[in-house]
Amino acid sequence: MWRGRLAVRCRRLVGLTVLVGAIWLAPSPGHAEQSGSRAQATGATPSTPRTVLDRYCVSCHNDRLKTGGLTLTALDTANVASHAQTWEKVVRKLRAGLMPPAGAPRPDEATTEGLAAWFETELDRVAATRPDPGRTETFHRLNRAEYRNAVRDVLALDVDVDGLLPADTASHGFDNVAGGMKVSESLMERYLLAARQVSRMALGSPPGAPVAQTHKISPAIPQDAQLDGLPFGTRGGGVVQHAFPQDAEYTFRFELAYATAGADLELLIDGESVHHFAIARGQRAVDQDGNEINQKLEVRLPVKAGRRDVAATFLGGSAPIAEANRRPFSNPTVSRPQLAVLRSITVTGPFAATGAGDTPSRRRILSCRPGQADQGLACATKILSNLARHAYRRPVDGADLETLLIAYRSGAADGGFERGIERGVQQMLVSPEFLFRLELDPPKAPADGFYRISDLELASRLSFFLWSSVPDEELLSVATKGRLHEPSVLDAQVRRMLADRRSEAFTTNFAGQWLQLRNLTSTEPSEVLFPDFDDALKAGFRRETELFFDSVLRENRTVVDLLTANYTFVNDRVARHYGIPNVNGDHFRRVSLPDNRRRGLLGQGSILTITSHPTRTSPVFRGKWILENVLGTPPPPPPPNVPALPEKGGVYADRLPSMRERMSQHRANPVCAACHAMIDPLGFGLEQYDPVGRWREVDELYKPIDASGKLPDGTTFANANEMTAALVRKPSRFATALTEKLMTYALGRGLEPNDMPAVRAVVRGAAEQQYGLQSIVLGIVKSVPFQFRRVSS
Repeated sequence: MWRGRLAVRCRRLVGLTVLVGAIWLAPSPGHAEQSGSRAQATGATPSTPRTVLDRYCVSCHNDRLKTGGLTLTALDTANVASHAQTWEKVVRKLRAGLMPPAGAPRPDEATTEGLAAWFETELDRVAATRPDPGRTETFHRLNRAEYRNAVRDVLALDVDVDGLLPADTASHGFDNVAGGMKVSESLMERYLLAARQVSRMALGSPPGAPVAQTHKISPAIPQDAQLDGLPFGTRGGGVVQHAFPQDAEYTFRFELAYATAGADLELLIDGESVHHFAIARGQRAVDQDGNEINQKLEVRLPVKAGRRDVAATFLGGSAPIAEANRRPFSNPTVSRPQLAVLRSITVTGPFAATGAGDTPSRRRILSCRPGQADQGLACATKILSNLARHAYRRPVDGADLETLLIAYRSGAADGGFERGIERGVQQMLVSPEFLFRLELDPPKAPADGFYRISDLELASRLSFFLWSSVPDEELLSVATKGRLHEPSVLDAQVRRMLADRRSEAFTTNFAGQWLQLRNLTSTEPSEVLFPDFDDALKAGFRRETELFFDSVLRENRTVVDLLTANYTFVNDRVARHYGIPNVNGDHFRRVSLPDNRRRGLLGQGSILTITSHPTRTSPVFRGKWILENVLGTPPPPPPPNVPALPEKGGVYADRLPSMRERMSQHRANPVCAACHAMIDPLGFGLEQYDPVGRWREVDELYKPIDASGKLPDGTTFANANEMTAALVRKPSRFATALTEKLMTYALGRGLEPNDMPAVRAVVRGAAEQQYGLQSIVLGIVKSVPFQFRRVSS
């Protein structure tokens, strides 16, 4: 059936090729009479692909110069398939307007678009007759986020995976790319230790001795106002999640600094007040050198087993500020706190345990209990087969079960039924069937060199794409029945999964890496220049962008809205930073923007901060970000030993040069000029945002900012709004760049030139739906690379 569809697609593409060629090559009315004057006035292009290339490209890309390592002299345009990889590079440069380079003779826009369309149609026609879905890795290890989510969905247990497993290595921009996820002996040892801890936590087995865990509270979190998730009328403190292994007593210890009279502390567990500390009145305690002595408060309380929110906060509302005092900066590490602040929460236990308790994980795992000793094996078989079915993402067979039951028997002999189940779960968590997504070639290689993956493999691809986790019962059942590949069934499942809360992982993991939001954690703007920048603002920036992307996804808005939307999500901290009035409280809400300054991603503090230096903006970082994420044409890496931007010297010996002047000196270096001629003008368009994303009219030298620039295709703009309008003038350009990122993330491998016809097919399909984000996701799921796999050569 699918071969029939490909044949139909091929015939359509052949027809399209003829149509494009006819439209592009046919002379317009009166062309014969006007050709001389028109060529002289507008530089009209010749009428064949070869002559266009010879006129505008071969002067640089020839056998002698080989500019950029590319020669087009001997390539046959009549046989595009023989050099498809090279022609895909040509198409990418043409679509982005990068070639011919600025300053060189260029054909008019219609000729450039016609040439790119001709090559795309030829390449797509060849791909339709000889599909190549590419090859994913046979063993695809779960990354840290996927491991955490899989444990949550299989065992109903939330674990702090950051403390169990090392961070994953990113490749092609994402940490779920199989080729970059290496497996070492030390990593497997960590998996063994993680399986032991997770299985014990899931069943509520007691630790060998009481364990103390300290949760640090960042000193950059404001402590002078009510925090999100804490009661009104309180200020500061912190909320942490702690896993209590058993119903038992636990000791809570709080470390304070700058404790003064009246700074009473309230302890809450899952939002309920359980203890009140009245801090003794008196002066601050200092040692003989005048240094502050931290005060420690401690209490021992009974707590039910499970993962719970532990919070501590100070009573009395916001700290008073005397009229004679200056208002402190938002970052408490810059301004000395006026009242007590919380530094850490330490939980120690369990003591005097009364049992494992009734936790979600125990209810999920212990679906039956043996009434008599001889019923233990039958009950264990039922439990482990049900868990393994979800953990392995497929029905289990006798060999799967026997491996788990061997572990069960060993544990049951040592400590009874529950110890046996714990050992079985531990064995399941270290199985390659759980730790790896396996895709094996069929026993007999197909003649075409590729094959349709099974419905169960498709279910795993789909669930890890949208949920970063294992398939749920509904998806697994549909796949087991062999119906998931049916277009209507697959469409319904994708829409159901996107509506599910678990799709928040798609926003966190895909958007967080595509937009480089994870870099916010390590971003540290200068406290001297930006004393109001704190951890609360940093977290607010990230949350704003995540909610914004999520809204475009769930509402199936056009991807163009990612750059142009007139709304965003803010709390009072972010709104105050942006100058948006009438926003109170720490919760995020959707607001319409009062002007055009904050439209889309390019106006959001997260993007503007991660593309800046600690003390100044970076047109290079910002321009590179636009080239890579909006235009889909990342510049090559810089050469070694690139000198820093000059602060003074040369023609600017008597003054500090502006950013634009310093960058012009940089571009004067021939080694740097070629790339920076494309990068810098885009970055200049965002110069009216300072290094932490605040709007400004003058730079750090109090000079008016010139935010003008131009796109690689020569389109000029005067400011950020005009630049954004120019970027979305051809929406397919941004949609293609986003589709490439999405497909890389979905497949877990880097894209190859043979994937580009599939990318273009997805974009063309989405264009019929105004480039809706869900339409692109659906197009990827239905694409040849997602549903097929090339066999090993």
